[in-house]
Amino acid sequence: MHSKLVTRFGPGVVAWVEALPSLVSSVCARWGLEPVRELTGGTSHTLLCTRGGTPVVLKLTPEPELAAQEHDALRVWEPSPRMVRVLDADLPAGVLLLEALEPGTPAVYDAPRMRGLLEGLHIPPPEGFPPLAERVDFLFPLLARRRPGDYSAAHAAAAALARDRVPQVLLHGDLHPGNVLDAGGRGLVAIDPRPCVGDAASDAVDFAFAAPDLETGIEALSAVVDGDRLAAWCKVFSVFFPGRETDPGVPEGHPTG
Repeated sequence: MHSKLVTRFGPGVVAWVEALPSLVSSVCARWGLEPVRELTGGTSHTLLCTRGGTPVVLKLTPEPELAAQEHDALRVWEPSPRMVRVLDADLPAGVLLLEALEPGTPAVYDAPRMRGLLEGLHIPPPEGFPPLAERVDFLFPLLARRRPGDYSAAHAAAAALARDRVPQVLLHGDLHPGNVLDAGGRGLVAIDPRPCVGDAASDAVDFAFAAPDLETGIEALSAVVDGDRLAAWCKVFSVFFPGRETDPGVPEGHPTG
């Protein structure tokens, strides 16, 4: 987990990692939490805890601005059952306390449920969130650091798509199946948003690639997003999914951030 943090934030994060035990102990004492076990995470240190016997998730990030953006987006999405709920926060310290989802297993491909998730997340965008173009400009350099190569053509095409004048919604920004959990009777619930504002079809790319084949995935999701736009986004983001047209699932090393 710590190596992922170094890849994401750079070597300066080591000092934060070394101070983590003290920060976790302080937050747990303040909020009455009992740590149970670590959870996976690429941009945070995440712990399953209990509070008064109720499971909760403690999330700590070395970049407080990430916690603040996530917190603000979760508050906007609070009426929707399709997004995890925030219970408490210490934003200057980069700490969020979230509800724990049960059973909390990663989503498997299920087109109707994924369509419902997209419908439940895509709402008119409030002020204060960055544009999709900014997210695009973050993802391609991150991919190049993790898997060196020349992605300039795909980056330019994605940036152009992001600037198109299309209806704007609040986007999750990192909606791959690993960031979608099964919450039992509540259905699929998204976690770990990287909120931005832009084309709804861009949020459906990972779901399309998770289908048995890409054409089927695009067709299945075109009921809730523009199918032509989704196909265009899949084309420019295909560099993130080498060989996945015939091999469904989340690509190893998916450049979340």
